[in-house]
Amino acid sequence: MKKSILFISLVILILVLAFFFVTKKDIHFNKEEDQNEIKEDNTPSYIDDNDTLVGLYKKEEKVRNLIKEYETIFKYHQDLIELEVYYTNETVLNNTNQIKLFDQYRDSYQNAYNYKIGYKINFETKNQVINKTILSPKDTEDFYEFLEVYLYDDYHRNKGEWYSHTTESEYNDETILTSIKLTSGKLVDEIISDIHLTVFTYDEDDFANGFYRGKSKYEMIVKKSNT
Repeated sequence: MKKSILFISLVILILVLAFFFVTKKDIHFNKEEDQNEIKEDNTPSYIDDNDTLVGLYKKEEKVRNLIKEYETIFKYHQDLIELEVYYTNETVLNNTNQIKLFDQYRDSYQNAYNYKIGYKINFETKNQVINKTILSPKDTEDFYEFLEVYLYDDYHRNKGEWYSHTTESEYNDETILTSIKLTSGKLVDEIISDIHLTVFTYDEDDFANGFYRGKSKYEMIVKKSNT
């Protein structure tokens, strides 16, 4: 009888030890898997290799000036500012042909043709904050009553002919939004902040949650004049 009890106790002990060993092994493997998952999560999935400089320029009588701040009156249907885009941050550019000037700076970058031009508009009204990425004309519609934004493809215009802003139906993969014009909308009096305009160059992986995350960008500010 004592031998039977001893035998049963020995079997139970062996089973307990075996269970403990297997459980400990599973825990160890789970820890390794968790660590591997953490390592994978910390691995950067986005690499910004776009080193293209970009700037916003206002065409003056004899030159084009890089604009950082510009003050003007906010009055309904009045143009606030019109700006051209070039792939440089030089303070002053000459007043040569716009397309030749655009090519001159774009051709200085090996991969510049792989990127398109986009914009971001940010300002505050009495009731809301506008923070909008603009990749094509349709992206300007949400805040049109406050600020009218017109985009132009100067690069593909017909030389010597009058041309208007680019519409959504005209926009395609070949479009280059080389200039932008800001015009006061009918609710412009409700804008209570400066208007921040950013230009950037991008490809398809340069966005997170709908916003540009690259480094190829330039920001200018339109300030409201009190006079």
